[in-house]
Amino acid sequence: MLEELKSLALDLTWSWDNRIADAFRALDPVIWEETAQNPIKMLTRLGDSGVAAAVARPEVAAAIELARAAIREHRDRRPPFLDAKAPLLIGYFSLEFGIAECLPIYSGGLGILAGDHLKAASDLGVPLVGMGLLYRNGFGRQRIDESGGQYEVYPESRFEDLPVQRVQGQDGPLEIEAPMGDRVVKIAVWRAQVGRVPLFLLDTDIEANPPELRTVTDRLYTAEPDRRLRQEIVLGIGGVRALRAMGIEATVFHMNEGHGFLVAIERIRELRSRRQLTLEEARLMARAGIIFTTHTPVAAGSDYFDSGLVFELLHSYLAEVGIAFDRFMDLGRKAPGDPREPLCTTYVGLRMADASVGVSRLHGTVSRRLWKDAWPGLPEAQVPIGSVTNGAHMPSWVAPEIGALLTRHVGPDWWDLEGADPRWENVSAISDAELWSVHIGLSRRLVEFAGRRGDGTTLDPEALTIGFSRRFAPYKRANLVLSDRPRLARLLSATERPIQFIFAGKAHPADQPGKAILREIVALSRAEPKIVFLEDYDIEIARLLVQGADVWLNNPRRFLEASGTSGMKAGANGVLNLSVLDGWWDEGYRPTAGWSIPSGATMDSPATDDEAEAEALYRLLEWEVAPCYYDRDASGRPARWLALMRESMRWVGTEFAARRMVLDYFWECYAPAARRVEQVRLLPDWGG
Repeated sequence: MLEELKSLALDLTWSWDNRIADAFRALDPVIWEETAQNPIKMLTRLGDSGVAAAVARPEVAAAIELARAAIREHRDRRPPFLDAKAPLLIGYFSLEFGIAECLPIYSGGLGILAGDHLKAASDLGVPLVGMGLLYRNGFGRQRIDESGGQYEVYPESRFEDLPVQRVQGQDGPLEIEAPMGDRVVKIAVWRAQVGRVPLFLLDTDIEANPPELRTVTDRLYTAEPDRRLRQEIVLGIGGVRALRAMGIEATVFHMNEGHGFLVAIERIRELRSRRQLTLEEARLMARAGIIFTTHTPVAAGSDYFDSGLVFELLHSYLAEVGIAFDRFMDLGRKAPGDPREPLCTTYVGLRMADASVGVSRLHGTVSRRLWKDAWPGLPEAQVPIGSVTNGAHMPSWVAPEIGALLTRHVGPDWWDLEGADPRWENVSAISDAELWSVHIGLSRRLVEFAGRRGDGTTLDPEALTIGFSRRFAPYKRANLVLSDRPRLARLLSATERPIQFIFAGKAHPADQPGKAILREIVALSRAEPKIVFLEDYDIEIARLLVQGADVWLNNPRRFLEASGTSGMKAGANGVLNLSVLDGWWDEGYRPTAGWSIPSGATMDSPATDDEAEAEALYRLLEWEVAPCYYDRDASGRPARWLALMRESMRWVGTEFAARRMVLDYFWECYAPAARRVEQVRLLPDWGG
């Protein structure tokens, strides 16, 4: 039995199917929580005797049987037939993946998006493998000191406690090599199983490496350019070599952000070494199968490496590829030929990919303006950067209680239905009574958690609760609603229509302005009982917030939010969005599913008036949001609010699902790339 449970624990399907997670919880609810819901650590603590004693209880045996049925259902499920009309296997490269809290290889939105991409690919049966890094210390865990300031701690992961396994080669554990200046770094390969999709994770902390190379993969998003470039060498060059060493013949390579930019160069080297191709032939052939997603709406959000560092770490490798150093640097320069300019990984990604996309419709427009210099002389409207709007993996983020309502009224496969499916009209059949009862239950769970984690503060589960959780970057303006303290105080102290706030989020360790904003919010939360700040934002806190808040607040400076997915998760749970028309909300906003905060910013005049937008936010809260929430019918329920919730669940839960996102990638990017690769491969006189 222990071995069967270990097998279930190593298949991360439990991270989104509660039937499987509930089986582990049933073994011992206390240990489940003490191990931070890590089934590997839990089984280690229980051992054979503990597991045997637990499964002897009828309720545990029944839970395990449900888990068996769930895993069979996933493995036997026949997803929709997706024909690329050419051989297709996608290698998806990302520096972070957010899949489960017990696999700490993510920082925030980019990683959660990558994890949801893999989960949706598993649901759909898309032939895809993930490639990332296995960090010994991960991203900094947030701690708040007595003054309200953020500092970071870096707990060390024991890989034997994680849901991963070493990949074995012919002669033992697989190791590959990647160049690191005039030396090579040895890389171990680990595997995590995300349903049908394998995720391979690279690790340099092995005895074969000298101490300075063992630490390459210790932390995510290190501030030092030298360490960052070393990690990107491991991901891009090492990742392609790992696939080759495992006999995995990827045909399409998807670089999720510029961190994987060296995938393109390694593909050129690989093609030239396997076939008698010129550099230009290999470049065109590699490019045919490369997809690039840019996530940043500002140039400063990309990675930049100066020429001295690039030369130190890559000159020998580039000579092996057969590409001149200056030509390589020019791939990453806004103005090729300018030796003073560093290499920008986004420019490399754009120039080396046959298909490049932003992560929302508006972000695609912003990206065409921001990166148009990669195609000098081309009109902005013709710059070849499209868009695939992000999505959230609904089975992972929709509360089980909301999912049960949708199962009963829409169907057991509600998460797998197109938005136009007529069964979604049955959402209107969810009664006010049952929807409100479920929502208040989720609100109570959030409020109770906030009381335990937020300095013992007691909130009211039936008061209007506004959630704000995301990275504390200055442009996200977490403190916008704090700008008029007397007005905020009146909102908080209102007797008939009280409002309360729950904040969560981290500033990047090197972001001092972001840390200053966070300190301001923490200080206010310590003085004002109706404002709570939840320390150490993670997947668990995010899930509680997007399921239990009433309103999801997002007020970035317009054109600086590439997409954002937290509002999608909230909206699918019936939490109403109150947001600036930026990122996904620019195309997702409907007056029947939330509110828009007016902004005077335009593409030609992007400066924002913070004071005017704060005024607009206050007016919306005072005159529209709070009155709608507190307008109760004879039964004591907010009928208008509940109608908005139902529309949000239907609209956001389908149109902004990761299922739709991955299908968009398949039809618009992956399948065309596979056909291009096949066409190029069959060309005569290309050494093949």
